[in-house]
Amino acid sequence: MGEFLSTFVFILPGIMAYFWLQVFGLNPSVKHTAPELSGIAALLWLPVSFITLLVLNTWGAIGTGVFSVDQVWTIEALNTATSDIKYLVLFLLASFIVSFIICWIWSLWGHEILRYGINYVREKRKIAPLSSSASVWEEFFIKINDDGKDNSVLKEKNTSAEETVVEEAVAKAVGKQAVYIVYKIDKPENYVAGSMTKASRPIEVDKALVLEDTEIWMNLIDNVYEFDVKRTYIDTKTGMVVKEIDPNKYKIKKIKPKDS
Repeated sequence: MGEFLSTFVFILPGIMAYFWLQVFGLNPSVKHTAPELSGIAALLWLPVSFITLLVLNTWGAIGTGVFSVDQVWTIEALNTATSDIKYLVLFLLASFIVSFIICWIWSLWGHEILRYGINYVREKRKIAPLSSSASVWEEFFIKINDDGKDNSVLKEKNTSAEETVVEEAVAKAVGKQAVYIVYKIDKPENYVAGSMTKASRPIEVDKALVLEDTEIWMNLIDNVYEFDVKRTYIDTKTGMVVKEIDPNKYKIKKIKPKDS
């Protein structure tokens, strides 16, 4: 039981920190194996546990009676202290809060400061700068771009009924990540289009998208409207092409008359 508690205390704070980094969006480009995860958890344990012990030792210095805890400054003392249920619970609660705060600060500022330093060296070596996203999938499907906030509409004059259809589709697309056209690179005519609401996480092996209002968007694209293409994603392995269109910028298709 003592060995289990020791392993629990020395692993859990690092696992907590790894979990917070994941949910805050700092995902690795590949899924870590069990040995790699154990090593990362051990590294993350150091800052989390150090600050947690500082908090608990400060509490122990000012607390009295039932609110007092033992001050711990060595690994051996930590093993002894965590055999007390009260100290173990306090240590885990404090680790939970401390790991959240540390990962919050790191995801907002620490990660960017480190990336700035890395890119400074890469630029000196004439290498392309490191992206803020871990993978192309995350950059294209997960990251929210500020240019999506542009609500200006570029369209030619049209009938009120047609305008209403487009405005309804655009209104449904508001708040979504993007509107996509998806097809195989060798069969562009067999496509599906819609507003993306869900996307796989970057570390998932099988990638998938959830598109809404596909019939509305395919009807608009098939008939009389041309939407501006903002950017294109190409999966060189599977041959899938995903075009992101701007739902606020469209015009009437110029249909050529058929030769008699």
